[in-house]
Amino acid sequence: MDMEQTIAPTESRYPAARAWIEAWRAARAEGLDSIMLAVDGPIVSALLMNRITGDLSRLQWDARQSDWEGVWQPSWSGIGETVASEHRIVQERPDLAWRLPSPTSVRGKGIFTYPLGPVHADVAESLLYRLHVMGDEIIRLTLQNGYKERHVREMMGGRTVPEAMPVIARLTTTSNVHHTLAMTLAVEDAWGIQVSNPVHVTRTLMAELERAYSHLGDLAALAVSTGLPVPQMQYLHLKEAVLRLNFSLFGHRYLRGSIVPGGLFTVDWPQDTDPVGCARVISDVLDQAEAVAAGLQRTSSFLDRLHGAGRIPASTVEWGRPVGPVGRASGLGLDVRQVRPYADYADFDLQVPVETAGDAYARFRVRVQELSESLTVVRRILGGWHPGDARSAGSAPPVLGGAPVREHGIGVVEAPRGLLAYSVRFAPSGRIAAMGIATPSARNWAVVPETMANGNILQDFPIVDASFALSVAGWDG
Repeated sequence: MDMEQTIAPTESRYPAARAWIEAWRAARAEGLDSIMLAVDGPIVSALLMNRITGDLSRLQWDARQSDWEGVWQPSWSGIGETVASEHRIVQERPDLAWRLPSPTSVRGKGIFTYPLGPVHADVAESLLYRLHVMGDEIIRLTLQNGYKERHVREMMGGRTVPEAMPVIARLTTTSNVHHTLAMTLAVEDAWGIQVSNPVHVTRTLMAELERAYSHLGDLAALAVSTGLPVPQMQYLHLKEAVLRLNFSLFGHRYLRGSIVPGGLFTVDWPQDTDPVGCARVISDVLDQAEAVAAGLQRTSSFLDRLHGAGRIPASTVEWGRPVGPVGRASGLGLDVRQVRPYADYADFDLQVPVETAGDAYARFRVRVQELSESLTVVRRILGGWHPGDARSAGSAPPVLGGAPVREHGIGVVEAPRGLLAYSVRFAPSGRIAAMGIATPSARNWAVVPETMANGNILQDFPIVDASFALSVAGWDG
C-alpha cells in the first residue's frame, strides 16, 4: 500500500478549491471516498480512501492561513458523507460561523407528524424519529440523535494508549472487536510495530466471529419486523451458539479486550480449547443459518414485505456513498478487507456479495451471503489454528514507551456495518493528542431519511429500519 499523503488546499492538485467542499468534489471525481472529517485545533482534515486501490490521502486545511469569511458552505444537499461531520464542526468551531440550513417545515391538509422515541421498547437505543405522513405514506423523516452522547473522542485527549483501550472497546458492543482492532492498527502504525502471523490469523478469527454473531442478530431483527418470530428465534439461537463458542475460545462472549497493540490479551483464554470441536460447531451453525434463510426465501409474507421496501434512491447513493452491507446492497462494492487488507485477509479470496436493487430484500441477501462467507472463513481458520502458538506469539506485547515513530497513526477496518476508521495523533510523550473516529453508522444514518420518504408507508417503517440495522451508539460516540 502507498504511504499516506497529505494534500494541502494550496497545492496545485486542487488549485480552484477556495472552499473545502470544492476540494471534496474534486477528490470524489478522482475516485476517492471520504472516511472522516475532524477538527483538531485550527486544523480541519478529511481522510480519503481510493475505492479501487485502498490508498489513503488526507486533505487538510489550516484555519490560521485562510480567510474563512464567506467561504465555508455546508454540503447538506451536496455530498452527504459529511452531514454528521458538519454537525460536529459547528459545535466544535463556532468561530467559523458555520450555518446549517434549518429543516423546512412540512405543512398541508391531512399531514400528521408521528413522533417515535427517543425512548423505545426493549433494548433499542435512544433516537427520535419524526415521521411526517399523509394517510399511510411517509413523506418525510427527520432524525434527532445525541441523547446519550459520550464524547469519546474528547475523552481520549491526554490519555495513554492502555488507558484508552478499555473505553474504545465499549464504544459499541456489536463491533467492539473492530473498534479495538482499528485503534490497535492506528497505534501500531504510529509506533511502527509489526506482529507475527499467528497474531494476524487470530485477529482475523475474532473479527469474523464478531461479524457472524452481529449479522445473525440483524437477521433476527429483520425476521421479526415482518411478524415471523420462529425464524427470529432460530437466528437468535444460532447467535447464542456463536457467543458461547467465543467464550470457549477466548474467555469472553463478546471478545472484549482480546486485542491489544502489538499482540493479544491471552490471560482469560481457557486452557482446554478444542479448535476442531469449535469448527464442527461452526459447520452446524452454517448449515442451520442457510436453512433458515432458504425457508425465508420461500415465505411469501416475508418476501412481499421486503421487495421494494426501503429502496435507496440512486441520487442518495451517489452523494451519501453508504458503506458496508447497506452500500453493497446498492451496488457499491467497497470492502476494506479486499481493497486494503489488514490482519490475515490478504490470504483469503473473499467472495464479497454485491446487489444493485438497494431495497430491504437486497440488504437481506447481502447479509445472508456475508454470514455464510464469514462462517466459512472461521471454519477454515479453526481447521489449522493452534491456540498455543497464538498465545505465545501475542502474550507479550511491546511497551509503548517514549515518542512514536510517526506522530499520526491510521487504522481502517471493515466492521460488521461497514468501513470503520481511527485517526489518532500522538504527543511526543506517547499520549493521545487528538482522535478522529469514523463509524459506518454515523455515515449510513445520513441516507435513511431520503430512503424512508421514497414511496414507503408507515407499516414499512420497522422493516426498513431493521434492514439498515444501524447503531445509535456508533453515531453518538
